[in-house]
Amino acid sequence: MTNKIVNDIARLLPEDMLSEILKHAASNSAADFVNARLSCKAVRAASNYDQIFENVSMEKLNFVPWRKSEKVLQKRCEAAQNAEALYRKGMMDCFSLREFEFGLHCLKKAAEKGHVEAIYTYGIILICFGGELREQGLRIISSLDLTNSSKRRTRIVTRCRLKTENFLSNMWVYAALTEPTRISRSCDSDIRERPNSSSTSSEGQAWEASKNVGYCCDPCFWDGEATLFCSLLRKYLIN
Repeated sequence: MTNKIVNDIARLLPEDMLSEILKHAASNSAADFVNARLSCKAVRAASNYDQIFENVSMEKLNFVPWRKSEKVLQKRCEAAQNAEALYRKGMMDCFSLREFEFGLHCLKKAAEKGHVEAIYTYGIILICFGGELREQGLRIISSLDLTNSSKRRTRIVTRCRLKTENFLSNMWVYAALTEPTRISRSCDSDIRERPNSSSTSSEGQAWEASKNVGYCCDPCFWDGEATLFCSLLRKYLIN
């Protein structure tokens, strides 16, 4: 189909309908959305709404944008409050660019939009701060609703661990966190990184998710998870 035909079809459609089509395309593939924007003026004009960029799928984009086009798309998605873009910006600011306060703000906004990895990361950071912030972190992580199903907890936590490691391995890490002070409880389970665990397994065995998830109380589990998170940061930390 030539650009002229595409342009003729686009002109016949109401702009709000065309925007809705583009929103759907963007939520499935950023590449398809970008190609559509380049097809004709009518499509480009209908694609400039925040509601479209808020829903752009960033799944196949590099965690750290190196190309100019990727950086432009990342910033546009951030401005539109795209949850994944806010999560990525938060991770970069907190652990690479040393703009911790702003990074934490981005993670908080992404978490408020229900972004699973942002909830996980933001909650763990607050747990590491201790005191009242630790309790706040536990409340935030509880929104993941992992208490009633050990299988769901294993699946979600493994997903978060894998994404965290993939992200950290693709960026320069210049900041770490202090491990949380473990509070003694009646729960006698202790979750720690086991020796000789591989950090590259596709099933998340680096953090022993399938063996350690769901066998102790929530506060103990998340204290242990925060400790492992800090260990992973140290693994990639550039001194």
